[in-house]
Amino acid sequence: MRTYAVLLIAFALLLSGCSILGFTPSPTTTNTDETGTEVTVDWVNYPAYEGYDGENLLGYPDQAELEPGARELVEQLQTVIADTSGFALTSGEPERDWFADNNWHPQDDNGYGGDSILTTVNCCDFSSDGAPMSSEWQRVLDAASQVTQDAGLGKFVLDDEREWCGDTGEQCWRWAGTATDGVQWIFITIQDGALDPTGDAVNEAKRFGWPVASISFGYGATVVPTGQVDEYTRALDPFLGLEQPASTSSD
Repeated sequence: MRTYAVLLIAFALLLSGCSILGFTPSPTTTNTDETGTEVTVDWVNYPAYEGYDGENLLGYPDQAELEPGARELVEQLQTVIADTSGFALTSGEPERDWFADNNWHPQDDNGYGGDSILTTVNCCDFSSDGAPMSSEWQRVLDAASQVTQDAGLGKFVLDDEREWCGDTGEQCWRWAGTATDGVQWIFITIQDGALDPTGDAVNEAKRFGWPVASISFGYGATVVPTGQVDEYTRALDPFLGLEQPASTSSD
């Protein structure tokens, strides 16, 4: 009897220690299937990650299938921005390396203490050595948005960053925005540090050897790795239509 009590105390301490250290048990969801049977799923097995609707990737190109269309999108954007702005954009790395293995990063955690199947690419960073007058920025952004809209990513939506604008909010020295379909995304920045009334942007550019004015963009996407579509589809199936719980872990 005494041994049993000691074991219970040890188990309670173990649970308490896990809670203190942040090891929260993964959440579960119980629902009734088409046959009327109650089914419980453990979110530790969710193949995407917390806050992301994994159904977005059903029927979406996987890692290998994504590359040709992504390359075309990036190249079109480079050309259109250069033609519209008058400033050439150059890639920060050789074109052959855009989708190289070192630019792909497997998702380590699904937010519930389990592993995500998905993988993320960040690549294709382009920049110019100058930018047109701020009165031309909208025209450049509109042209770039047409490219992303045609590719299904929608138009660029600018960030609301007050520190980049004057007191009236009309004269901004930097624009930054994103176009995304929830799987792929493009970040774009148009800036002219000479318009920063504080002078900080110019000083920072001189300090790091950056151009005072520039246009830049980069590409990213999170998809199913090559050859794992069937595995992902099977793993996702029990979670289809379920409301996601809050994250219980972080990567």
